[in-house]
Amino acid sequence: MSETSPSEPSPALHDGDRAEAAARNRKERVLVFIVAFLGLLIVGGIATVVLRIIYLSANPQPQQSSVEIGSRVQLGSTDAAQLSLPQGAVVKSLSLSGDRLAVHYETGGKDAIAILDVASGAVLRRYDVVPGAPSP
Repeated sequence: MSETSPSEPSPALHDGDRAEAAARNRKERVLVFIVAFLGLLIVGGIATVVLRIIYLSANPQPQQSSVEIGSRVQLGSTDAAQLSLPQGAVVKSLSLSGDRLAVHYETGGKDAIAILDVASGAVLRRYDVVPGAPSP
């Protein structure tokens, strides 16, 4: 009785069967390689994301404050922009958002808001604050 190992082709196989078995074996190896490669890509991608999260949490980037943004816009400029307010107007508050400055002022018992472009100093829009006005 002769024993054959599973890796060795059986002597009883014909040439056509051997060629078919070799082609199937080659296809299986290619598929195993592709699956292993894609698995490594997935593991590598997940590891990259986790390491990036760890890096960013250990080295947080400082956020820019509105003062830094405003000073950078005016860098090198010595001209002072002027906002013309009515006689007797009192500035109640200022609010900076990006490159826009909102000035809330009161004049003669009425409130108003002026929106300015920080870079140019131009008044973009004025709003009168009217209490009890119906909403559109």
